[in-house]
Amino acid sequence: MATEERVLCFERKLLDELGVFQGLSLEVEKYLPVLTASSHLVYLNRNEAEHDKRYKQLIPYVLVICRDKILRYRRGRAGQETRLHGLYSVGVGGHISEEDHGLFSHDRGYQEGMRRELMEEVSIDVSNEPAVAAINDDSTEVGCVHFGVVHVARVSDANVPGRCSGIVGPEFIPMVDAVKDPSGYESWSRFCIEHLDLLLAKAGAFAER
Repeated sequence: MATEERVLCFERKLLDELGVFQGLSLEVEKYLPVLTASSHLVYLNRNEAEHDKRYKQLIPYVLVICRDKILRYRRGRAGQETRLHGLYSVGVGGHISEEDHGLFSHDRGYQEGMRRELMEEVSIDVSNEPAVAAINDDSTEVGCVHFGVVHVARVSDANVPGRCSGIVGPEFIPMVDAVKDPSGYESWSRFCIEHLDLLLAKAGAFAER
């Protein structure tokens, strides 16, 4: 019998204590040091975590940029999160598994998990891309048990294959086209494209340091 996946989470009450927000927040410096502190992170069985609103699963959400274009794809039926099937997304990422937590991991496997997800889904290798925003969406069932951390990764090659069956039709499209109609996107992507200029500006400021 296969062992159930265990995913990285923090207690919801920590977010309540810091100040709950709805949508996207650029105040990552306020939230992440507390929510991602090693002492506050736990691994729970994924099936349990998906239904226990006392916890939030920590999810890296990476926007992949190639010059003036952004990577977009549609959520396929093979993806594990059935509540997102058929919607457009501009964020690549997923759950951090206990297996990502290696001997030299200082963040319970967060960076390793983000890198693994990008390689598995779109064959992109990233280094330590800084977080530029956080996402909390308590308006949906899936959002109530997840917390997103937004990263921006820039690549030079726009030829990106979709390696995962949950990623349908990945393609780089002009950012001006991506932001035209937010209605077909999953909520996290909608938050990102509505504030895309701010996210890119913040990522650019990190790059200049």
